[in-house]
Amino acid sequence: MSTGEWTPPELRSQDELKAMIAYVTEHGYGTASKTYVRGVLAALNWVTGETAVSPITGTSLGRPVTGMDASSEHGRAYEALYANSDPALWKVTQENGTKYTVAIEHALSWVTGSDALWSPWET
Repeated sequence: MSTGEWTPPELRSQDELKAMIAYVTEHGYGTASKTYVRGVLAALNWVTGETAVSPITGTSLGRPVTGMDASSEHGRAYEALYANSDPALWKVTQENGTKYTVAIEHALSWVTGSDALWSPWET
């Protein structure tokens, strides 16, 4: 049993998030499809407040996105990959494609500190 306290996920810095948006907007994301890039940008723009509505659940928070918000939306993106999920979530994948939803899932995982994406300027 762990004696450490649980800490909520934190977002990467705004500078790092905006650097990723700028890079992906200008260069794409490696050999990833345009659909994947669109998903990455949808997630990052939501997290930075450039868009008000979350990319999977369509939620408008009316406040800045927190690490918990990004983590929750990440979980919903993962669910949206499966046809037996909530029909509203599955509809996002049906309308935009699997690569779009996977990209959102990867980007939201990355914004809370995982290595789901690579930072192109670090290669």
